[in-house]
Amino acid sequence: MWIWILGFLVAVAAFTLMTYVTWRWVGKYIQRMITERLQAIEQIVNHEQVPTAWLRSYRKRATKLIAAGATDRQITQLSHIARKRCLANVKDLMHYVHDAGITDTPDTKRLVLTKLKEQSERWRDDAIWDELVDLRAPEPPPVHDAEADAS
Repeated sequence: MWIWILGFLVAVAAFTLMTYVTWRWVGKYIQRMITERLQAIEQIVNHEQVPTAWLRSYRKRATKLIAAGATDRQITQLSHIARKRCLANVKDLMHYVHDAGITDTPDTKRLVLTKLKEQSERWRDDAIWDELVDLRAPEPPPVHDAEADAS
């Protein structure tokens, strides 16, 4: 009888521990996803840059291609693939801003959506994209926001 009770208590404790660990992991995952989206919005809207996190894997691929003796044409093709993915990411961000209540007023929401759309349109231009994104260059340092430090 005591073995059954002890087994039951161990099972309850194990289930409770697994549930706790799972919810902690899920919470951190969701927090990271929201933070990444907000950082991307900030880089696009305030600094008119392509988010560095979006380009990281493409920069790594470009480095490997260059080391293997890739031509400029191949790097340019990779850049076009990166642009296509970044444009899709901006579209997803626009849906996120529209659907989630991340802005304090409708005017702010409209401003953020307008800026995202403007940057998306800019990135469609080959010359502007090539100016903004050079996959051959190392990853730029993070943007420092002087206004945030002043407050």
